[in-house]
Amino acid sequence: MATKDEVGRAIERLMARLDGNQDNVRSAIPGRKVMGCLVTDIDASWYSVIEDGKVSPPTEAPPPGEQVAVLLKLRSDDLIDLVEERTTFMSAFLSGKVRVDASLSDLLRMRALF
Repeated sequence: MATKDEVGRAIERLMARLDGNQDNVRSAIPGRKVMGCLVTDIDASWYSVIEDGKVSPPTEAPPPGEQVAVLLKLRSDDLIDLVEERTTFMSAFLSGKVRVDASLSDLLRMRALF
């Protein structure tokens, strides 16, 4: 099990990677969406706002008054594996290591990001 600090650094790397790929993010997630990540084995969450292809740095609380449109739920070690590209999002999703609470259209768009 990864520590909260390790997971926090991994989330920061993931969001920075997405932010560096603005064209892909802009086409995958039009408009403004709040994306969250619940790391179940350490009971911690991080949130980022995706808007116009830009991804905000992660915070431990969602933006006030906004609904989380996409919530990833996974264990710390699985998150580290995703960020370090030892597994793919689709593989982790299909094997049940990553659960996603989102609309079907947002779920399909997520495939393009990971």
